Order: sequence, then C-alpha cells, then structure tokens
Amino acid sequence: MILVIADIGGISPVLVQSALGMLPSARREEICRLQGETARAQKVVGETLVRLFALKKFGLSQPVFLRGEKGKPYLKEVPDFCFNLSHSGETVVFAAAELPVGVDVEQVVPRAFSAVAARCFSEEEQKKIAASAAPLLEFYRVWTARESIVKRRGEGAAAMRGLNLSDDRVRSYALAGGKLFPFGECTAPQYLLSVCTSEGENSDMSVHFCSAEEVLCGLK
Repeated sequence: MILVIADIGGISPVLVQSALGMLPSARREEICRLQGETARAQKVVGETLVRLFALKKFGLSQPVFLRGEKGKPYLKEVPDFCFNLSHSGETVVFAAAELPVGVDVEQVVPRAFSAVAARCFSEEEQKKIAASAAPLLEFYRVWTARESIVKRRGEGAAAMRGLNLSDDRVRSYALAGGKLFPFGECTAPQYLLSVCTSEGENSDMSVHFCSAEEVLCGLK
C-alpha cells in the first residue's frame, strides 16, 4: 500500500489556478464553486495526486473519474484500481492499495465532542474516551477510524453509526512535524490519520511526504 501525504501550507493561488486549468471543465467548475482558497487547493491537490498515480502506473494522461452506486469514486479505465483521498487543514492524503482502502485525516483542534460521540460512537468507545489521559486525541482516533472504514466500504457518513471497529483492519497514526507516528507515540500531533484495509491486504505501507508544489508541477 502507498500513502502520500501532501502539505498545502503556503501554496500559491496562482499555481492552484494553473493546475485547475488542466482538469476537465466539469470538474473545474465544480471545484470553483467551493468557498475559500483552502478548500479549492485541497480538491485540486487531491485530484492531481490521483492523476499523477494513474499516469505513472497506467499511462493514463486524462483518466475519467466516475462514482459508484454509493458515491465512491473510481477510474473508468481501471475500475479495479483502489484508491482513496482525505484532506483537513493544510494536509491532503492519498492512499492506493491492491484491495479497497479507506483513509481519513483530521486536524487536531479543540472541540466539544461529547454530543458527536454520543450520537455516533458505541458506549464502550465513549467510556474509553472519558477514561483517556488525552480524550480529545482518543475522540479523533475513533472518528478517523470509523471514517476510514466507511470510506473503504464506499458508504455514506450515516453508516458511521453502529459500526463494529473490529470487523475491519484499521491503523491509526499521529502526524506532527512532517513525520508519521503510530497512535500513542506522539502526545501533541497536528493531525490524526487512520487507514482501513481489507483483511488479507499486505500490511506493508510505503509513506511519502511531499509539498503541494511538487504535486501540482508533476503533471506539467
């Protein structure tokens, strides 16, 4: 499995606009309707990461993106190519694997999470959060884990309720200072990240860090 983590901090709006111009018109219009430069940069960098991978692995210069019955994106030319994207704050994550994969990244910011946990998490998870020495981090670990499962399955956000996390293989990490740590090894992460893979997926994971500029200049 390959995991690419792109930092979009300080990205040039001119560069984003230039990369946007290389996307199909329908997708370009969709992204332009988003509010805020960060939101547009997240989408452009994420889609460019997929396009770069499709170009290098399959020789596709203009892959066609389609969506499955439940909304999960796939490539028309290689529908069995398994990938997933996530973004939060100044981080965009791309995952590719031999079998279906889901990834979720969340910026760690203070928030009132009790109501969300009560609505979406199991009673056992809520107790574990309450008993944790770092309840905010534990909340984000559970949240990203559940999101990654839902995204691997290609289901909507509503499916997060009632999930049994033991049904899928989920690995959670902390992201800080441009490095990835297994969950629990970093006490002050900037982001939490979870990856969900199918049973039988090779556990080896190749992690690559890059800047948004490297990504957006890669197709030129």
